[in-house]
Amino acid sequence: MQREVIGIDFGTTNSGAAFIEFDEPAVIENSEGERVTPSVVYFKEDGKVVVGSVAKRNIIANPERTVKSIKRFMGTEHQVQIGNESYPPEYIGAHIIKKLVQDAEKRVGTSFTDAIITVPAYFMDPQRQAVKDAGEIAGLNVLGILNEPTAAALAFGFEEEEERRILVYDFGGGTFDVSVLTIGGGFFDVDATSGDNHLGGDDIDARIEDFMLNKIKEKHKIDLEKKREENRALLQSLREEAERVKIELSSKERATVNLPFVGKGKRGAPVAFSYDLSRREFAELIADFVERTRKPMEQALDDAALQPGDIDDVILVGGTTYIPAVKEFVRDFFGKEPEHKVNPIEVVALGAAVATLKEGVKEKETPGKIRRPVEISDVISRSLGVLTYEGTVPKIITRNTKIPITQTKLYTNAVDYADEGVVAVYQGESVYPEEEGFLGEFLFEIEPKPAGESRIDITFGVGEEFGILHVTAHDHDSGNERRVKMEAVGRLTKQKKNKWMKKMLRMHAIKVRVVNVETEDILSYYLNPNARIEDLRKDLMRKGILSEGMGIFYKDNELDDERQVKDAGIKDGSELELRQRE
Repeated sequence: MQREVIGIDFGTTNSGAAFIEFDEPAVIENSEGERVTPSVVYFKEDGKVVVGSVAKRNIIANPERTVKSIKRFMGTEHQVQIGNESYPPEYIGAHIIKKLVQDAEKRVGTSFTDAIITVPAYFMDPQRQAVKDAGEIAGLNVLGILNEPTAAALAFGFEEEEERRILVYDFGGGTFDVSVLTIGGGFFDVDATSGDNHLGGDDIDARIEDFMLNKIKEKHKIDLEKKREENRALLQSLREEAERVKIELSSKERATVNLPFVGKGKRGAPVAFSYDLSRREFAELIADFVERTRKPMEQALDDAALQPGDIDDVILVGGTTYIPAVKEFVRDFFGKEPEHKVNPIEVVALGAAVATLKEGVKEKETPGKIRRPVEISDVISRSLGVLTYEGTVPKIITRNTKIPITQTKLYTNAVDYADEGVVAVYQGESVYPEEEGFLGEFLFEIEPKPAGESRIDITFGVGEEFGILHVTAHDHDSGNERRVKMEAVGRLTKQKKNKWMKKMLRMHAIKVRVVNVETEDILSYYLNPNARIEDLRKDLMRKGILSEGMGIFYKDNELDDERQVKDAGIKDGSELELRQRE
């Protein structure tokens, strides 16, 4: 089978997959014939795992064995308890990705081992790495992580020749993102991005649920929250009703919440509950959520030095944008109708597929076709800085700075005659360090001097590679300098990730010792079985252990770039040599 790259929209509520067919992006239906797959995972008692619509139906029947909205916990210490087993978010997410890929392979008749996966633009590096880890646990060679609004712009402007300024308003199930881009002629230039990682359709469902719980209490004097564990199935039913009513109110003026049983009355008779919710009442109920999207939009426009009237097209993305109150808010803000030529639910997956056309990602072309190249110029979505003695984090590179970029800031010593300095690097917009934004730290030697007299340059360099920050600390007085390459590190260790890959696929990453015979540098490395040797080469060059003109040798035989790791016969614990070709 022809080897292709799959684009994956890993969503909070729904996920989807697409690929390039006849030089056009196309959504791939799942095995149930659906164009999107609910991001729900059901762990059956017999050990089997079910994903999608069937799993979603078990949210009520088997809530203690069913997981939804796992994307909200990516990059955190959150654990999912199923029976006696405890699972990390990456493993749950991997089941969703695995379902998408397996169904796509059956539907298309093509083997997919390489992928580009989308994430919210406002995700921090640990969250992005967690999504990448989920893809690798599912057996994929993840070639890239793409911001969801950028993906939407790719799908919208894929064939656009004229230069246009667009804003992507992405209101999904768990996050809100906004990006401003300039597009045209195959170029996609991200001008600014902003967002809210704690705002989405799930919050709206919870608001409707709370509203109905109060109505049940008012009308029937029954407090379902008092015994939450006992009423778990009933509360799940209410949440499902809340989601149904939310969707229904996008096309109807009224929708009714019906619960056949909410408890027993004074005489033990069963009590039913019904409430007729109008679209107007619903709009009032969620007005504060909709209003919360204003600040990120204003921030993105301000960072791009634009006014609402400068935007040519507004692209709506995510299921929450079907809500009339949301559409009206966006229309009033920009004074124009949003674009309707893209499907808000499918556009991110389609854009992920378009991203596979970026140079160096997908080489296979359709005979007789001239494929349009795709060029993406991105920005840093979160600011980067170092922790000072006062406990603040001054920014060295601010959010929405174009990459690649190198910037330097001058610091001094805070303590008399200190002989070393600590460089602790953080990501985020707060003046103070955010725990989830910690990227790493290192020590370097400085000339001992009275406080405030040292001159220390801290330089940050960000390229186009995913999750790599180059940090240099230089003391002017001593001349001492230390360079450190900080890479995005997932919450899972390589060993833990390997454990979950083995559990899911009965396949595991291959641990090897990589040796540069000239410099004698040694690196402990885990090989993704589905990666190509070419991918290994690129990564080793990024890490600085492999140079141009060198080959990768196993048992004195040079490995071919096109070969997959799993077909190269490399054994656990073996050694790869890096040396000049003869």
